[in-house]
Amino acid sequence: MKPNNITRAIVDATVDRSLREIEEDPRRSIRKLTDLGRQFSKGRFLQEVYAIFLELLRNDDSPYYTAIENLLRYTDRKALKDFGINLGYNSLTFGGKVIRETEAKKPFQIPWALILRIDPTLPGSTTPAEIESYIKQGRPLGIYTYLIRCSGSLSCLEALAHLFRNYRDCAFLFLLPDQELTAAQLALLKPCTNTMCVFPAGTPSSAANAAHMQRQKSWYSTYAYYDDATCEEWLSGQRHRDSLAYRNSFVILIARDGCSRDTRDRMLCYAKNSRLQPTDPFIIFDLYGDALQIDRIMSSESCYFELMENGDIHTHNALITDYRHTISLEQIFAMALPRNSQ
Repeated sequence: MKPNNITRAIVDATVDRSLREIEEDPRRSIRKLTDLGRQFSKGRFLQEVYAIFLELLRNDDSPYYTAIENLLRYTDRKALKDFGINLGYNSLTFGGKVIRETEAKKPFQIPWALILRIDPTLPGSTTPAEIESYIKQGRPLGIYTYLIRCSGSLSCLEALAHLFRNYRDCAFLFLLPDQELTAAQLALLKPCTNTMCVFPAGTPSSAANAAHMQRQKSWYSTYAYYDDATCEEWLSGQRHRDSLAYRNSFVILIARDGCSRDTRDRMLCYAKNSRLQPTDPFIIFDLYGDALQIDRIMSSESCYFELMENGDIHTHNALITDYRHTISLEQIFAMALPRNSQ
C-alpha cells in the first residue's frame, strides 16, 4: 500500500507554502502552526511538538528561532519538504494508520521505524541488498522511516545512495562514521533530498562535513554516544555543547551497547527537558527512548527494532542472537516482537 498521490500533492503544496511563510516571517508562521497544534493536540498529535511551539511564542529570544534560521539558511527547500513530508505524512500519519490496521490482523507488533546497522569492514555484516529487502517488505506494512547506522567504512555509500534515490517516499536518517566525505561522495548525496546525513559530534571530520553540507544545502545533523560513565557529563551540560559549532538544528543521542536502563531513562528525561526548556539552537532527541515514545503514540503496544551488524536483533525487550538472514521481515517480527494481547 502506498500513500495516496492526490493527498500527497495537497500536503506537498501546503508544506511548500508553509516553508515560504516561515522564510518571510518565522514568528507569524509559528503562531499559525501553534493554532493548528491546538486543533490536533488531542488523540495522536504529539503534545511535545505543541509545547515547543508554545515555548517559541512565549519567548522571542528562544534559541529555537536560531535553529529555524540555520535550517532555512543551510538546507535546500526541496530537501526540507521531501524529508519532512516522508517523515511527517508518509511515516507518522499514513504509515501509522497502515501499521495499526495491520497489527490488528497479525500476531506481532510493527515498529514505525527500522534501525539498521551496517559495517562493510566486518565479514558477514548486513549488506545494502539486505537493507533494500527490508525496505521493500517494510513499506507495505506501513514503515517509511529507516535509520541506517554505518560504521567502519563508507565503501557502501554508493549502494546506499542508490537506495535513498530509489525509495523517494521514505525518510532516511544516515549516520556516518568519522570520515570526511569526498567530492564524489558529496555529489552522490546531493540528490538524496529524502535523507538527513548525521555526523558524529566532536570528531575531526565533522566540521568539514558540516561545511560541505552547508555549501550544497543538504540536510544534516550530528549524533553523540553516551553510556553509564559519561551520563553525568551530559546531565551537567558539559557534553551537548560539542554540537554548537556545526550550526545543525538537531542532535541525536545514542546509548552505547551495554548502557544500563537507569542511564537510558535519565538521558531520555534529559532530552525531553532540553526540548521544553532549550538553552542552545538545536533540538535534542534520544534515539532509542524517543523511538519508543513515538511508537507508543502510534500503536496500542510500543516497540523498537534494530538489526545489528552481525544479524542479531536488538528490541526494547531483549537481544535475539539466533536470527537467520533467510527469513522474511514478518517472520522476524513474529519472533522478535510478538504482541502481548491478541
